[in-house]
Amino acid sequence: MTKTLRLAAALMAASLLVTAAPLAAETEAAPSGYADLLALYEEFRAFVPPPMIKGVPDYSPAAMARHYAGLKAFEARLKAIDDSGWPVSQRVDYMVVLAEMRGLEFQHRVVEPWKRDPAFYSTTNLGFGPKMHGALAIPKLPLAKREAAEFKAKLEAVPAALRQAKANLTDARGDLARLAIAQKQVEVNVYGELAARAAKVQPDLAGPARRAQAAAAEFKVWLESIEAGLPAHGGVGKENYAWYLKNVLLLPYTPEEIAVIGEREYQRQIAFLKIEEHRNRAIAMPEPVGTRAEFDAKRKAEDEDLLKFLRDGDWVTIPDYVQHDPEEGPYQFPFEKDPSKPGLFDPPLHLHFFFQAEFRDGRPLRAHNLPGHAFDALQAARDTRPIRGASRLFFVNGLRNEGWAFYLEEMILQAGMLEDRPKTREIDYILGAKRAARILPELKMQANEWTWKQANASLIARTPKWMEPGDAVAQFDIELYLRQPGYGIGYYIGKVELEKLLADVAMQEGEKFDIKSFHDRFRAAGSIPISLIRWEMTGRDDEIKSML
Repeated sequence: MTKTLRLAAALMAASLLVTAAPLAAETEAAPSGYADLLALYEEFRAFVPPPMIKGVPDYSPAAMARHYAGLKAFEARLKAIDDSGWPVSQRVDYMVVLAEMRGLEFQHRVVEPWKRDPAFYSTTNLGFGPKMHGALAIPKLPLAKREAAEFKAKLEAVPAALRQAKANLTDARGDLARLAIAQKQVEVNVYGELAARAAKVQPDLAGPARRAQAAAAEFKVWLESIEAGLPAHGGVGKENYAWYLKNVLLLPYTPEEIAVIGEREYQRQIAFLKIEEHRNRAIAMPEPVGTRAEFDAKRKAEDEDLLKFLRDGDWVTIPDYVQHDPEEGPYQFPFEKDPSKPGLFDPPLHLHFFFQAEFRDGRPLRAHNLPGHAFDALQAARDTRPIRGASRLFFVNGLRNEGWAFYLEEMILQAGMLEDRPKTREIDYILGAKRAARILPELKMQANEWTWKQANASLIARTPKWMEPGDAVAQFDIELYLRQPGYGIGYYIGKVELEKLLADVAMQEGEKFDIKSFHDRFRAAGSIPISLIRWEMTGRDDEIKSML
């Protein structure tokens, strides 16, 4: 995974660099109480992580009860700040803080992953979705003396963390336990491979790695012994899910409205795909590349082509720091990081859905990832605003980030970049249909109407090409959409929200509307809910009024 995409994952919730126009608003004299908001937010950010005891995050019932009580005090202090007379830009900042506090409330009041989700106790930071504080990254060995000592201490804390997990998981759910069993097997293999490497180059780490491996294996066995008797479903329930959409994601749609939008968009993508397939029926689909060298050469050409198109066409300002990264390579899902599995290019190739698309023509997915997520992360690293420049918490910005990235996939098609690439247009629609096919599984799982298995089967059956049972993309996606509400709907509904905003601004500005200016202003507003960006860009607060 590229260093820019690693940053994108780590800063998925981060805000973006401000351009000159939004900065002008922030140079106004801060209204009365705004300094109190900034101070409160800084305190809140420091408060969010759980207490640590000997390197182990404390998710015990007593600790979480104290944490929730502390949150209620923060919420009361925020409510006491009167923002009604502030400029819109500062009122938007207030709403960002409010949404994040509600996000932590939702964790305590509804999700309670420390009680319900065994996969929450991922001790490694391999990308499994929501996880306990302090999950460790697996480094390359050997490490310098200080780094080795710090990493050794983290390894030594793994057994205690998993012992606490067994005591805390008093309301575990069957689907979540089954996902954790698969996750823990990967961790067992990763710790085993780490111990073998350490024995050769850094022996002091070999023992702690083996003890971490044994603890992960024991935890897996324990889960296997209880999972059959656990309640099957792991969703948050219909009413809780609706509350979350409105109060944390600040989304102006109900789950029922999202279902209608999702089905209509799915039908549109399938219809357009079939039109393209008929139009291109005499043209063969490109074969996937088969080696890493071929992949890297193709990726470089695609990235350079994409950035040139966006810059030369005046579609959006692309700074010089956004460029092809030759070290990036293919994106790997957590299960592909399992050392017991073959390498990505080991023959015969077993390509999951996204590789089936990208190994043929990666332009649609590169639009998603390079001027999408990588650009977001690189801009976020340059943003110094105390609220909008902070990394977002609790997926508050998830629809903004995924919506922008997915919007770019179809935008390059509509903008004409793929005019001379007929089969790439088909790939674009296949990807779009797959994004739409994600919506119903999330809604059904969170309503506790479908199990993970049923949701997984639906995604596979409704994706029009290249997805078979057991596909790594389907496995990963459905786990993430169960464990992180809002993620599965986020791509498409975020895109719908962005397109709605574009229409609002275009009709306000009439013939003066300029799409490059629109894109630049949208990005400059920050990585925040699109309903807030709409308020700031149009002056319309009709959606936000219902969310206060």
